[in-house]
Amino acid sequence: MAAAARAVSGSGGAGRDLKLLVLTRGLRGFGAGSLSVVFALDLAREGYSSLAIGLLVGLAMAAAALWAIAAPRMERRLARRQVLGLGALLFAAGGALLFFDLSSLITIVVALALGGIVASSSDISPLGAMEQAGLGSVSAQKDRTLWFAVYNLAGYLATAAGALAAVPLASEPLSIPWLPSGTHDSVLLLYALLGLGLLPAYLGLSQHVNEGSSERVAGLSPERRRPILELTGLFSVDAFGGGLIANTLVTAYLVERFHPAVLTIGLILAGGSVAAAASLLLAVPLARRFGLVNTMVFTHLPSNLLLIALAFMPSVFAAGAVWVVRSTISQMDVPTRQSYVQSIVRPEERAAAAGYTTAGRSGQALGAPVTGAFLEAGGPWIAGPFVLAGSIKIVYDLILYRRFRRREGTVAG
Repeated sequence: MAAAARAVSGSGGAGRDLKLLVLTRGLRGFGAGSLSVVFALDLAREGYSSLAIGLLVGLAMAAAALWAIAAPRMERRLARRQVLGLGALLFAAGGALLFFDLSSLITIVVALALGGIVASSSDISPLGAMEQAGLGSVSAQKDRTLWFAVYNLAGYLATAAGALAAVPLASEPLSIPWLPSGTHDSVLLLYALLGLGLLPAYLGLSQHVNEGSSERVAGLSPERRRPILELTGLFSVDAFGGGLIANTLVTAYLVERFHPAVLTIGLILAGGSVAAAASLLLAVPLARRFGLVNTMVFTHLPSNLLLIALAFMPSVFAAGAVWVVRSTISQMDVPTRQSYVQSIVRPEERAAAAGYTTAGRSGQALGAPVTGAFLEAGGPWIAGPFVLAGSIKIVYDLILYRRFRRREGTVAG
């Protein structure tokens, strides 16, 4: 991290942009962490079944993925920071709608369709795609993986803080006379306010962050289209597995099986995020030593074996411990994956590449309803998502290694 600080100190406007992008990732992570604790609980309080909760979480992921594809195309008319500003407004509007009337299915669907509701540690939002393209533009090639690690470190630490902050806020839903009857969770109001807080940060970005955007935005060249589309397909497989165990659904699983206190859920999710953040400190030296693809695969494989093991844990404390231990290695592929994608395309293709690969993460949208169905079935079936997710992710790791082990990015660190 000291190298990142030295890079910023001598980089002028680009250094300020790097700090702002890390800040916005942290704000979004705080919102996602707090939402992941309460969203499933709030929906259950309103009478929604486990299957319905899975479908709604899937809708949120699908909408975010569609916006991730649309955002780079919007750069043909707007500067990148303006597109980010628009995304911040949609983020805030989604949170405000959920706070206003969580009892109305129509209101929930509209809020989720805006693409800004993220209740998982996985960042599949359109804002994430655009931030990654901007980060690739303003970071030096030799420091790119380092900056993606710092960026994700901020996100995971903030996600942990958000999960802990949600515990006292969720204990007493607000009662406001002029709002429709039902749950008015203050966490949802906080989420909306965080969206508004993103707006000045995005608009404060310099022109450096627009490199490769606006009139210079491009689709993928034939040479780069094939590997990016292959990666998108593979990421969608991995994401399907991830969608089975999104944080919101992990909350639903823990409640269904062990009936823990909200504090216990918050501590488990926060512990997982802190462990994931700590692991990012190792991702950079590992990538420099072994390469991006090797780091992605050989840290991911053992984490998926732990994921399968979690299904057989007899208590909430044992399950929580396995979740946290798994998190120490499960996310080292995130900055390396993002850096790898940015390293194999031209600057003007960065937004398109980030958009496609982030949209590939929309496979999570298909996984969430499957978990909802498992939870609805009850009995031993509720542990099924963890076994299925771990197995799918192992297949993804093996195929990724076979297809890309000989094609490293232009810069491995």
